[in-house]
Amino acid sequence: MKNFIHSFIRSDYDMVILRLSVITIFMLFGTYKWFDFEVMSLEPLISSTWLNILYILFGVHGGSYFLGVVETLTFLALIIGFFRPAAGVLGDIIVIVTGITTLSLLPQLGKIDSFIIKDVLLIGAGAVLLKHDLKRYLTIRA
Repeated sequence: MKNFIHSFIRSDYDMVILRLSVITIFMLFGTYKWFDFEVMSLEPLISSTWLNILYILFGVHGGSYFLGVVETLTFLALIIGFFRPAAGVLGDIIVIVTGITTLSLLPQLGKIDSFIIKDVLLIGAGAVLLKHDLKRYLTIRA
């Protein structure tokens, strides 16, 4: 048991699990953006916030598709980040920016719900992954 614990502590399994968790979230939420049920559930949330600019620029469906593209690029960058730390860094930064963007809607929404709460965790996960990927990137570059 002691060897297992030491082996686990020295491994990167935790980073793999964290990365896969964030990939799953972005894959699910990014895919949802292409379906009417998500477009319609986002519309009342986004239309009352500064993100309404997406609807002005692209329409309700186009705004949702825009978010879907961003989230798809994010999970693809995170997947590539397993092999190329620079892509992981890009994905990590987008995870953090996405979380901050969503949390910035809180004053306009006036309530906390699952739409917002997941982003608190995503900011933390993105920061941990960013630190890990930057270390990997700088080690390769050295």
